[in-house]
Amino acid sequence: MFMQKPPTDKCLYYHTLIFNKKNGINNMWGYFPNIRSLIGYIRYSFLQEAFYKWINGKDKLITKIPTIGVEKIIEDGKKTKAITNEVALDMKKEYEFLDKLWDIPANKAELELRKFAREFNKRWMGDNKEFLYIKLFKTPEEVGDFVVSSTLVTNTQEELENRIGMKLEEWKNVCQTALSDSAKGEVFRDTLLKRLSEVI
Repeated sequence: MFMQKPPTDKCLYYHTLIFNKKNGINNMWGYFPNIRSLIGYIRYSFLQEAFYKWINGKDKLITKIPTIGVEKIIEDGKKTKAITNEVALDMKKEYEFLDKLWDIPANKAELELRKFAREFNKRWMGDNKEFLYIKLFKTPEEVGDFVVSSTLVTNTQEELENRIGMKLEEWKNVCQTALSDSAKGEVFRDTLLKRLSEVI
């Protein structure tokens, strides 16, 4: 899939969270080679899992997401009255908005996707029982800074260093040189894939 190779200067980076009390937290960090593949991930993978868990995960543990489309997930949620018509309409709007991004130039699509993420986060902020979240980044450095600043709000520097498997100075260097040094790019990729699942 994507992320088999170190990042390049064309990559876009993301952080997504899906949380509900019954199912815990699904915390993903990663990158895609271009805006179209990132839109595809959000539209067909992230929204599918996020909305399925939002609709069906309030009362039961979800161990598998069925291979059905987002529209069917929303319709089934309406039929079973697990969501209101208003929530279903919001979900459908999110899904359909992303479809419109396929047909516009990449630089405009990126701006629109950033706006989408801000609005999405406001709409699905939820509460202490459930919420959905998307954050987008332009560079490994932005990712690295966010990891540090967001983690140090609730954890010590030592705890963060244990999670990422290196000292903060080394992490900053990895992020600064991930695009120019393929070995550092590998470390960056491996850290996103294997070490950041507990870093919110």
